[in-house]
Amino acid sequence: MTKENEQIEILEELEQDEQEIRQSTEAEIVQKYDEGQARIVIQRNDFLIPNILQMVKDRDILNLAPSYQRRKRWNDTKRSHLIESLLMNIPIPPVFLYERDLAKYEVMDGQQRMDTIRAFFKNEFTLRNLKKWVELNGKHYSDLPSRIQAGLNRRGLAAVIILTESGQSSKEAMEIRQYVFERLNTGGEKLNPQEIRNCIYASPFNDILVEIARSELFTSAWDIPPKEPDEPHRASKALEKNRLYSTMADCEIVLRFFSMIDMEYFKGGMRKSLNDCMIRMKSLNKKDCELLKKQYSSLLQTAKKVYGDFIFRLPNKSGELMGRHSVPLSDAILVSIYQIGKRKASKLICVRDIIVSETKKALLSEHTYQLLVGRANTKSSIQDRILLITKIFKKALRQT
Repeated sequence: MTKENEQIEILEELEQDEQEIRQSTEAEIVQKYDEGQARIVIQRNDFLIPNILQMVKDRDILNLAPSYQRRKRWNDTKRSHLIESLLMNIPIPPVFLYERDLAKYEVMDGQQRMDTIRAFFKNEFTLRNLKKWVELNGKHYSDLPSRIQAGLNRRGLAAVIILTESGQSSKEAMEIRQYVFERLNTGGEKLNPQEIRNCIYASPFNDILVEIARSELFTSAWDIPPKEPDEPHRASKALEKNRLYSTMADCEIVLRFFSMIDMEYFKGGMRKSLNDCMIRMKSLNKKDCELLKKQYSSLLQTAKKVYGDFIFRLPNKSGELMGRHSVPLSDAILVSIYQIGKRKASKLICVRDIIVSETKKALLSEHTYQLLVGRANTKSSIQDRILLITKIFKKALRQT
């Protein structure tokens, strides 16, 4: 299996989301509607370029959200094409703003467009690869004839604003932002669920997800290129091509562990539980988050010492644990190590041969393979696979 195919299969595992749903009565459905749940209050505005520049300048009014760090950024060609579209008065998809307080906004969708306008008017890049206005290639804003500068100043962007009235509580407001992010499909590249979480749940906890995912221990376990000096602003082609990195799937893999260590909170399917975990952890301070980072790193280190080169891997065609990596398997291993406690976990290394052998046996059995890897990510399925790995660990420990 090629690395690209392996990464595609891992992403497919992450997308599995099956809820155990309780049927609602008609009265409950009507009550939800009457109480105004999940209704969004919007307002539409048109902003001229000078208005946009002034808003971007005053961060208290408009937050372009520097914490919205995506791992895919517009290059100068794409930015130049936006400026050319403005010159030609070609319609541009609206930006979406969230009113975090009265008349104070943050960008939900359209950050790259607004930042491109800001950067061009501040002479931060030159136009390139223009198709219709080839005469302007290589020019900064200040190099343009005054007539064209004035024409650009007459252009604008449409904005859809999600008003503060949409959320009756901070939790509801956060959920609404989540829904809007997920449903947006404008001119830019569509955000995936983890990129959305990275956008709207900026916090010390979110920061440690990124730090763990780019640690040497994690990247070696998942066969991801190691951390580079200038990322995420610059990345090698090898790193950009790695789908686990470029889609932030690596961060989602880490998040899954924290969402599963207390299954009492696991409700409504994988995606909702991951979102809920981000909300719960948003209030943690940096010190608490550093402790979580050390905890995860310690568990991953134990898993690496136990499984070695076989860590999180499925059997290949020869029946050896050298096949592709598996996210559900990694969930079960890390949570099981966490649950048996630090003292017993250290003893797992002494019986690693037994553990590897028993894990291999479980994965070669059709029934237990389905239990560990093949079943959906429902709460009961997750608990079953964690229980199975825990039994393997305990059985091995009894032989010491």
